Amino acid sequence: MSGVKPLAVPADVIFTYDGSFDGFLCCVFQSVYSGMLPLQILREEDATPTLMEERPIVTDPVKAERVRDSIPRKISDRALELLKTVFCSCLNQKELRLLEFLLRGYKEGGKLCSMLGDAVVAPLLKAEKHLLREAHLLQGFVRFADVGGPLVAVITPKNYILPFIAEHFAMRYDREQFMIFDKTNKAAL
Repeated sequence: MSGVKPLAVPADVIFTYDGSFDGFLCCVFQSVYSGMLPLQILREEDATPTLMEERPIVTDPVKAERVRDSIPRKISDRALELLKTVFCSCLNQKELRLLEFLLRGYKEGGKLCSMLGDAVVAPLLKAEKHLLREAHLLQGFVRFADVGGPLVAVITPKNYILPFIAEHFAMRYDREQFMIFDKTNKAAL
């Protein structure tokens, strides 16, 4: 593919963002429109002082929506599904890996999602499989305790699986008050 201009070139900069999915999409927006591929993308709470230039990326719902809408149009619905799932995973440097995936997808289109052995795609598929397997296992292994009315469970998953198990438990305990606390991600369902 010589002669094809890359969407972003490596830059000695670290993007920091609020940790939200929309915040990450704003990092993608910044990368595409600045033509800059950061060395890292870190949640603000995980950023440590460094000599590298840090660029805080502000979450803008309009920019996030533009990126979200562009993915199914320019890549595929599967790419958006993979992006949402892997964003909840514990994959190391997931934001940077997802950005590289999107930049390639914007150039190559939906065929990228079917390149199972590709160095950019394979780790994402592995992370997706790991998350979905963990969510499936926890649907059967979450144990609740009755604390005087509501049922309470504490879990310590590796991935952020609450969005993937919510419907299952809402249907299973539709007449109960319950809470599942994710100790790892400090979130509750």
